[in-house]
Amino acid sequence: MAFAHKLSFGVINCLNGEFKQASSSPFVIGSGSDSDLVIQDDSVLDQHCLVEKTKKGIQIRSIQAEHPDGSLMLDGKPTTLAPIKARTEHSLQIGRSFLILVTTLTSKKENLQRWGMDIANGGWIINKSNKAAATRPLDILEVFSARDTMGLDPNSTPVFKGNSQVGFYLNQLMALEPEKEHLPDDGISDSDEDPVAERVDEVSGSSPSMTRFIDADSGEFTCPTCWLKFDRGDVMHVAVHDSLFGDPLLGEEQMQRFHASRFNDRGQALDEYGIPCTEIACPHCRRTLPPGFFDEPHKIFSIVGAPQSGKSYYLTVVIKLLQTTLFRKFGVVFRDADPAGNAPINEMKSHLFSAQTSSQAYLTKTQLEGAMYERLPRYDRMVTLPKPFIFSLSGAESDEENCSVVFYDNAGEHFQPGQDSTNSPGAQHIASSDAIFFLFDPTINPDFRRSLADSDDPQFKSQVSDQQDVILAETEVRIKRLLGLGRREKVDIPLSIIVGKCDSWIHKIGEDKLRDPIIDGTLDMGAIEDNSSLVRELMEEYCPYIVANAERISSDVCYFAASAFGHTPITFEDEKGVTRIGPDPKKIDPMYAEIPTLWALSRVRPGLVPSFQ
Repeated sequence: MAFAHKLSFGVINCLNGEFKQASSSPFVIGSGSDSDLVIQDDSVLDQHCLVEKTKKGIQIRSIQAEHPDGSLMLDGKPTTLAPIKARTEHSLQIGRSFLILVTTLTSKKENLQRWGMDIANGGWIINKSNKAAATRPLDILEVFSARDTMGLDPNSTPVFKGNSQVGFYLNQLMALEPEKEHLPDDGISDSDEDPVAERVDEVSGSSPSMTRFIDADSGEFTCPTCWLKFDRGDVMHVAVHDSLFGDPLLGEEQMQRFHASRFNDRGQALDEYGIPCTEIACPHCRRTLPPGFFDEPHKIFSIVGAPQSGKSYYLTVVIKLLQTTLFRKFGVVFRDADPAGNAPINEMKSHLFSAQTSSQAYLTKTQLEGAMYERLPRYDRMVTLPKPFIFSLSGAESDEENCSVVFYDNAGEHFQPGQDSTNSPGAQHIASSDAIFFLFDPTINPDFRRSLADSDDPQFKSQVSDQQDVILAETEVRIKRLLGLGRREKVDIPLSIIVGKCDSWIHKIGEDKLRDPIIDGTLDMGAIEDNSSLVRELMEEYCPYIVANAERISSDVCYFAASAFGHTPITFEDEKGVTRIGPDPKKIDPMYAEIPTLWALSRVRPGLVPSFQ
């Protein structure tokens, strides 16, 4: 008898990876040889349960419900009879065996095999407080170790297999945990004859990707790429020998990452062939870490803004200005800490400041899947993450306040609602930030545009939808969700509201009213606050909702005027005849662009950028 609505059915045994699919009813699961899915488990009855068609739809039923061992655990709840929803996954425990089943349309049954393989090949993923607590597949013994290390509640902690959408509670999986007993006199552990222990060995495997559990929520260091935490001893090393190409998570083109167990006299890790390794990698995403990563703290500075608000131009200009301003005004050396990793932003800087024409100076919009991103594993999924641009700051008098700052050039779409998830975490660095910069573009705001209707700036004529208030509200939601904060709680992270392109509107407050905040190698906080008040008043007049949203996020908000170009951009046609807007490279003269970063540095590293009131 065919399933209702031409449904196909698939079931995967999570412990041995066996997959079965069927399109007829009934489908019998049990330990007997005549079952459709045979489970080698003495805790499973010969014919334990079946999936069948009824007049009301699809259901799963215990064949021997009256038997003491004949019950089922469907989606974490005991049952003897339950309906099965079409085109959804369900977790099923019978005895000490763990299955995942799904129904799909017959026309899509070819996807069932791929579904089964994805789950069979994946490890176990712990879920804690609605976010993954493990960043890679764990074997089952590591799950029990993580439970003890992290103090997880077995009754409320779900654990998922591979890419499955449903899981098992940790207390269910504890049926697989070998008993811890002292060795008897003959030196043979009772677990050597324990069938459960044997089955745990089968599913534990020896995959190089399952070498150590690392709690992503705790640790001394934060990865600048995936923003997950780890301790010094958790770091992975990058193999050197030519035969060690091919990392199980990163692919064939990458050298293997491994946890070292051998070192030479210089303290360098040795790979499998005894070659010293000079590069280290994050144990979560496996991306190489910059040279000297452990030598100084890393401060993440996140730039948030709408699509086409000018984030790429602004970041490029700020990095150029910081090299000069920090050294001349504060005696601080701002240098490239990762030349290879920073290549994209350095190319943009060279592109912009070496140009002779507007077409040469034009920077293309950052794309969601473009050169500023890379595919890396995070929480057992290959996701797109922005490349970090890391720069080192060192003072002339003392090394105690030295640090590195990390910037990202995100596509504006990554800050829009619906673009933040485990599968698309490209802007989650805002929850790990030491400072946040919200770049507000007045040229796309309707109220600003009306007030500057007589402006000859072509940006005021462009057709761009203004969602900046939505993006700032989304920023608040993301930060508080990722940090577990209540709706009324605020972070104490410095938040800069940067009203960009000020060359077009500075006359509204009077450029002569803005005070120079840098005096004798220190920041004049009185000048910063006075300037902030002027910009805030302007924003209250035209965009009060931006002010309201910003001051709901942080208790430390400051408002800045800035312009990356310092002049009105011009229109030109590119090589394809498309009309573009870009700077005139001969007139580039930035206004106040580096001041928000100096203010943030004075907050997080006052020894490098001192201030006075």
